[in-house]
Amino acid sequence: MTTAVGIGCRRGVEAAEILDLLARAWSRLGWSVAPAGLTLNTLARKVKEPGLVQAAATLGLPLLGLEEEALRTVTTPSPSAAPGHDLPPVAEAAALAACGAPQNPNARLILARIQGPSSTCAVACSEGILS
Repeated sequence: MTTAVGIGCRRGVEAAEILDLLARAWSRLGWSVAPAGLTLNTLARKVKEPGLVQAAATLGLPLLGLEEEALRTVTTPSPSAAPGHDLPPVAEAAALAACGAPQNPNARLILARIQGPSSTCAVACSEGILS
């Protein structure tokens, strides 16, 4: 099984906010620690955002960037965050895409989007990733 966290954020988000958001996610999922193999996923253009990089390093988790086109192919339960924005909500779409959506029908959200002041996260899982 693959488990992935999607993170959306504004420029300049602090690592402390991301860490707090992820702690809330872990708590809602009943996790005391992140499961083995968990990845943090965001837009490719955000992968060098200092707060995200620092949070990933603090947790010892890989931070992966996904291209916008990959996120556009994913259907999410939430509407786009901004009018005229051509991407689905980044947190949900990144989590699902990292689990193989839309090609893998087993990819599903296990934690819908939760929000911090300048960030969002969602968690997805999948079995049987298609190659």
